[in-house]
Amino acid sequence: MSAEFILSFEDKNWYATHLKEVMQKITALETFSASFEENEFHLVGTEPRSSNDWNYDIRLFLEKERIFLEISAHPKSIERDLSALFEWIRSCTRISIDDEDGEQSGW
Repeated sequence: MSAEFILSFEDKNWYATHLKEVMQKITALETFSASFEENEFHLVGTEPRSSNDWNYDIRLFLEKERIFLEISAHPKSIERDLSALFEWIRSCTRISIDDEDGEQSGW
């Protein structure tokens, strides 16, 4: 079972004008695994994996005005990379990261 989160931008113009930079930051993460089309990115933890594990731990979907995150697992390497990504975004603009019920997350 996965957890779902929505990263919303207070300044929607910032996201639209910095989308390429956001994509570059995601693909530069140590846990970045693959991208599909132009808006779906997969992250995989660097910790040892079982052959039964999914081929990703997180899927990020870069939507028009927000980023949708589907988190299947969050080993330490994933937590580190997501924290760094969110910290960078927060240094540029105000964001909110909420769970699927609209409650603020601990991210």
